[in-house]
Amino acid sequence: MRSRAYRLIYIGLGAALVAVVLLGLAFGSPETNGADRPEVLEGIYPSPSSQVSGNDVLEVDVPSEYAVDLWVDFRGSGSSDANWVQIPPSEISIIEPTGLHTWRPGPNRLFESWPAGNQRVLVRWDTTVGLPDPGEYQWTFRVAG
Repeated sequence: MRSRAYRLIYIGLGAALVAVVLLGLAFGSPETNGADRPEVLEGIYPSPSSQVSGNDVLEVDVPSEYAVDLWVDFRGSGSSDANWVQIPPSEISIIEPTGLHTWRPGPNRLFESWPAGNQRVLVRWDTTVGLPDPGEYQWTFRVAG
């Protein structure tokens, strides 16, 4: 091959590498642990500032050696005085080996569906074994009306 052919091959490979990096940045996983979310929270759903339907599930994923309490604020993020109500622990489903805590509104639950508008959730956690590691985090999401 001539030197011109090698140059074209290297330029093509370089362009392909740049395209792969740009596509990875553009379409990478949106579920990242941002600086504002504690490392204990391996995942939460709905994501902060996302929009969901009135019967979507609430998920909090923590390491299996942690227990959580879930609270909701029916006044949303726009109110200065919160109206926190604890979700009864008996209504929260836990997958023990993974630490996934889920709750879904429905009949015979704290409420039957998420009210339309901004909803604020507070999760408090602590370890069940070993040294204490308490913490809390709150976020807001929007329920379509």
